[in-house]
Amino acid sequence: MAKKTERGAAPAYRRRKEHRPDEIIAAGLEEFYEHGFSGARLDRIAQSAGISRATLYLYFENKEALFAAVADHAIGTFIDSQAHELTSVEGSTRDLIERMVRTFYREIVSHKSSAILRILISEGERYPTLVERYHRIIMTRGRQTLRAILDRGIARGEIRPGPAAKFEEIIPAPAMFYLIVHMVFGAHQQIDADVFLEAHLDLLFNGLLTPEARDTT
Repeated sequence: MAKKTERGAAPAYRRRKEHRPDEIIAAGLEEFYEHGFSGARLDRIAQSAGISRATLYLYFENKEALFAAVADHAIGTFIDSQAHELTSVEGSTRDLIERMVRTFYREIVSHKSSAILRILISEGERYPTLVERYHRIIMTRGRQTLRAILDRGIARGEIRPGPAAKFEEIIPAPAMFYLIVHMVFGAHQQIDADVFLEAHLDLLFNGLLTPEARDTT
């Protein structure tokens, strides 16, 4: 019987095994960020996670499955947290949108998690299964949450039921534009992410909210 490290505690090797998927996912995010999808190598990911390549395959059948897990951990967790906040936190729709957008810039746009969206944009045509899995696993949840925010705002008289409110994609659209410009023209055109974030919020507030809902005084 394996000796316990302290009373009631599981052996160190067992604790490490339980946390191994998270370690692989973290190493995978780093690898995808540095090398994209086509350039990412499972042997480097395994080495970074401190395991063998054979052990990695016990958790993820191939690179596509690992990418899906990384995407769900990086972006799916963000979406789920926003869905929880929508149903559990009281407050104005303006505050809800602002918190969501600011968190998105902090945890996705200005984080290595942006590699997921960069890969889908730049390599998705070559790897359609990546796009399909991302859409099935993540996009549907994200759109449902965004739609619920807009519908909540309309029902409360805080969002104008006009053309902009018909498309839930309108909320993250400026951030996606920022990512594309940064990805394609980053070497030639720099956009301050903090300043762009404020412009993003200004555009949403003045385009979606009723005059009464815009007033923060």
